Amino acid sequence: MRPYDIIKKKRDGLELTDTEIRDFIAGYVAGDIPDYQAAALCMAFTFRA
Repeated sequence: MRPYDIIKKKRDGLELTDTEIRDFIAGYVAGDIPDYQAAALCMAFTFRA
């Protein structure tokens, strides 16, 4: 799943699976996901916690 799809899913109020969260974090740590997408996911978590 693309990072954008994970961000959009959370932004829309849906629950993320453990696998989606792990894959996003692994992609970020590996440098495959840029900072601005990680920031967008953090913002989605803040607004839709």
